[in-house]
Amino acid sequence: MKSLRPQATPLRRWAVFGSLTALTLATAVTGPASAAPFGTTQQASARSGDNVVLQWNQQILDALKVNNQGSEHPTPPPVGGRTLAIVHTAIYDAWAAYDRRALGTQLGGDLRRPAAERTKGNKRKAISFAAHRALSDLFPQQKATFDAKLEELGYDPAEADSAEAGTPVAVALKATDALLAVRHEDGSNQLGTPPYATPEGFYKPVNPPQDVAHFDKSKIVDVNHWVPLTVNGKTHPFITPQFAAAKPFLINDVDRYLPPPPPKYGSAASKRAIAQQEERNANLTERQKVIAEHWQYRDTTSSSIPQEWAAFVSKRDHHRLDDDVKLFFALNIAEGDEAVVDWKTKVHYDYGRPISMIRYAEAGKKIRGYAGPGKGTQVIDGSQWQPYLKTPAFAAYGSGHTGFTAAGAEVLKQFTGSDAYGGTGTVKAGSSAIEAGMPSKDIALKWNTFTDAAQEVGYSRLWGGVHWEFDHTEADAQGRKLARDVWAEAKQYFDGTHPDARS
Repeated sequence: MKSLRPQATPLRRWAVFGSLTALTLATAVTGPASAAPFGTTQQASARSGDNVVLQWNQQILDALKVNNQGSEHPTPPPVGGRTLAIVHTAIYDAWAAYDRRALGTQLGGDLRRPAAERTKGNKRKAISFAAHRALSDLFPQQKATFDAKLEELGYDPAEADSAEAGTPVAVALKATDALLAVRHEDGSNQLGTPPYATPEGFYKPVNPPQDVAHFDKSKIVDVNHWVPLTVNGKTHPFITPQFAAAKPFLINDVDRYLPPPPPKYGSAASKRAIAQQEERNANLTERQKVIAEHWQYRDTTSSSIPQEWAAFVSKRDHHRLDDDVKLFFALNIAEGDEAVVDWKTKVHYDYGRPISMIRYAEAGKKIRGYAGPGKGTQVIDGSQWQPYLKTPAFAAYGSGHTGFTAAGAEVLKQFTGSDAYGGTGTVKAGSSAIEAGMPSKDIALKWNTFTDAAQEVGYSRLWGGVHWEFDHTEADAQGRKLARDVWAEAKQYFDGTHPDARS
C-alpha cells in the first residue's frame, strides 16, 4: 500500500519534539464516574493559526465539556467516541470530494469535484461546513457556538440555507446528511429523551444497589457481576448499555474482538487479582495518585485523550491539511468502533468492580487500605475498602481508558510509521483536587512512545482502584487489534480501493 505521507522523513519526523504545557488541576472530583484531568497535556486549545481540522477537533472537545456541565456524570465514554467519529467522518467525507482518489464512506465517489475545484480553500470550506452540520446535529443547544466558529473562520452560516449545487457548502451538507441519516439509526439512541437514554428493558443488573457508605454482603446475588452503587442517596445505573448493540463505523464483526471471559470469583486468578489490587491500594505513592488523577478526564471523555497526542503529532510533523483529515478520521473511527466493542465486552460479561468484589471478599476482616483523602493508609474493615478514584457506573471488564488509548496509540503508530512520541509535562505541586497539598512537589511526566502513554493511562486506572489488571491487559490487546483493522480499511478509502464504496 502506498504511503499516505511520502514527503515525511525520519529526521523531520523526530526532530521537533515539544514539551507540554504545565498541568494544573481545576475541577473537583465528584460522582461515581471518572473525573477531570489535571489539565490539557499537549495543547491547551487549538489556536486560530492551526488548520481547520485541529480547530474543529477542539470544538468537539469543548462541546463535550459544555454538554455535560451540571451533570453528575461525564460524557459517557461511548458517546464521546461516537461523537468524535461522526464529526471526523463528516469532515473526511466532505474533503474526499476534493481528492482525486479518496472515497467517501457513504457516497463513495459520487460527490467528486473537477480537478480545477480541488483547492485548499474549497477543502477548508467544505470541512468547516461539514463539521458545523454534524456538531449542530449532535449538540443542537450549542448551534450558536458553532455558528460563531464559522464566522470566525470567515464564513456565513446562512450559506447552508441556500447552497448552490456543486459548491463546497452543498457538498459538505450532502455528505454529512447522508452520514447522519445512518447514525440516527445506529442503536445509540441519540434522538431519545434525553439523548442516549437506555431503552426500556435493555439492561437489568443481576445485583441490587449497594450504598457505598453501608456495604451489605448479604444483598449480593452474584459477586461476579456488576453492582449498582448508591452515592449520597442516589443510585447510578449502568451508563448507556445499548452501545453494546450499536452499529460500528467500519468493523463488521464485533464479536471477533471479544476477549476471553474474566476469572470467576473464588478462582486462583481472581484471588490473585484481589490481593494485587489490595497491595496497590495500600501502598499508593504520590506519583501514582498524580497519574491516576491526571488521566481521569471528567469534563470530556476517555476517547478525548488520544486527540491531544494526535494534535501534538500534527504540529511535530508539520502536517498539511490533507494529513490531518486522514489522521483524525482513522483515529476517531477507531475510537468510535472501540466504543461499541468495549461496551459489548462490558455488557456481555457484566463483571464486578474492585469496590464490590474486594468488599465482599474481605468483609469482617482487618486489612490495610487507603482510608480516604488526607488519611493515608490505615487498618480498616474489608467492607470499607475504597479506591482512590470514584468508581464509574458500568461494568469493569475491560478498561475503556485502556481500550480507547491503545486504539489511539496504535493508529498513531501506523500513521507515522513509528511508536516514537516525545511528549512531556509537569503536574504542579499542590494542584490535586482530591488531596490537599498533593503532590508535595512538582511531578515531571514524560512519554517516549505512544505505547508508553497508553500504558500509563491504563495503569492509572489500576492505581485509581477502579479496574483489575486483566481489564487493562485484555482491553489493550482488543484496542490494538481493532485499530490495526480500522487502519487497513481506512487506507482503502484513502486510495480509492475500498470494496464497499462506489467510485
